[in-house]
Amino acid sequence: MHSFDDYYYFYLVVKHGGFSAASEASNITKSKLSRRILDLEAKYNVTLIQRSTRHFKVTTLGQELYEECIKVIEQVECAHQVLLKQKSELEGLVKISCPPVMMEHQIRPLLNQFLKDHPKVQVELELSSRRVDVLHDDIDLAIRTNFSKNEDSSIIVRDVIKTVHCLVISPELLQGRELKHITELTEFPSIVLGTQKNRYQWHLHHTGQQEQIEIALQPRIKSNDLAGAYYAVLDGLGIADLPYLTVQADIEAGRLIHLFPEWCSNVGTVQLVYASRKGQRLVMERLIDYLVDGIRDYAPEHDGYLV
Repeated sequence: MHSFDDYYYFYLVVKHGGFSAASEASNITKSKLSRRILDLEAKYNVTLIQRSTRHFKVTTLGQELYEECIKVIEQVECAHQVLLKQKSELEGLVKISCPPVMMEHQIRPLLNQFLKDHPKVQVELELSSRRVDVLHDDIDLAIRTNFSKNEDSSIIVRDVIKTVHCLVISPELLQGRELKHITELTEFPSIVLGTQKNRYQWHLHHTGQQEQIEIALQPRIKSNDLAGAYYAVLDGLGIADLPYLTVQADIEAGRLIHLFPEWCSNVGTVQLVYASRKGQRLVMERLIDYLVDGIRDYAPEHDGYLV
């Protein structure tokens, strides 16, 4: 039987999309990875990867082998965890993706306390509002707020809690004006999240009545990141629909004004997203449970959550 290492090397190269990237991620030399995969191809007289100085493509057979290798790696990881669970101290690297504003206002205290409690745990953070693909972006755990139903059955999505948004404006832009009807919002510039939509609107519902209204927008500013919208509204450039948790301190300090608080805008769901329970490392299992419990314990004491 061929060495198991060769299948592992092949798995690494395909997972990372090239020999250089796999070498950097694994600390295995590029020459060794290339040589061992060439040996694997020669043994079975097949081509698994088409490669040149500028070209890297996995063949159909190579893709089929890669999918089988994933199953083998997961089984080995399961066996590894059986041994690790005997250890009392958590350790290992967890790669996390989270929007920066969400990290600042919701996740940072919990994550940092977890790291203080477990000194051997390492974290690699990708702070971005980009919707990562945990299967292909080499991310262990994605933390996000979602506003639509998840339809990807290949990943695990754990709903944690719901958050509410609110419409805010700066005193500088409002200039002391008192808005009396919700439709007056259209008299001000709007700031929205998302840059690729064909249509923008605020869908609002009254908290005390069974009344809903949809306000079509012609945004002055579109941002692919929450921070961009937040600072734009803070600088007086328009009205924005933002998470209450993000703007609560600004509202209380008078830097922003909460418009029509009896109307609720977006309701989002805080989610933890990861690839598979099978072979899940103990540190991931504990971190996920810690974040879920921490957010839910924090929520009843703070506005901005639906509990």
